Amino acid sequence: MNESKLNRRSRNANIMESTDPVAMLKEDHSKVKDLFDKFEATDDERTQMQIARKAINELKVHAAIEEEIFYPGVRSVVDDAELMSEATEEHHVVHFLINELDSKSLDHDTFHAKFIVLAENVRHHIKEEEGEMLPKIDMDETQMEQLGGRMARRKQELMENPDALKRATAGRDTQSNRSGKSRQSSRGESTGSTKSATRTSSRGGSSTQSTSRSTSSKKSGKSGSSRSTSRSSSPRASR
Repeated sequence: MNESKLNRRSRNANIMESTDPVAMLKEDHSKVKDLFDKFEATDDERTQMQIARKAINELKVHAAIEEEIFYPGVRSVVDDAELMSEATEEHHVVHFLINELDSKSLDHDTFHAKFIVLAENVRHHIKEEEGEMLPKIDMDETQMEQLGGRMARRKQELMENPDALKRATAGRDTQSNRSGKSRQSSRGESTGSTKSATRTSSRGGSSTQSTSRSTSSKKSGKSGSSRSTSRSSSPRASR
């Protein structure tokens, strides 16, 4: 049996042994942070690309088990809708950056810059998740083991089967794109409504000014007419 198969079996055995979902996620966090540090510590472009590709693959697997299993499983016990929604939105940002990094048309400088931004976003996400979300999980040991077991099995499937990971990633990309388009559409409609209201208000202001000038003109005409009538009724005029 070759070394790669032995390493894969050993890695899969370690995955299945750990059924604590919190410990599993923290282990993933530590692994990707270590890869980010290694990326930043070297100037060799080839080494950076190898590290980056490994980190991106780890993030894809990690995001899949969080979004498919972990987040739905702990949402009710965390009891903080805002925190859970923020974590989901941060995942959308990560997916967007990974999609751009997967593009083959990027030059190295652009790739490097985008990967650094990805690392900063993921580090922030990890800090909030470990500092705010994970401590709020209050589940009994049996529930935690069941959740961790499902996560471990799914993680093993995704790591062993590239096609399964592609399908999972494609599904998330579709959702992220729809969500992004929906937000852009909403912002566009809001901006359009504001501009329309501004134009209407501006036209209304012009109309008011026109009416005011017209009324002023009429008053001025009446005033002139009154003065003319007064002069014609004076004694000099009758003489």
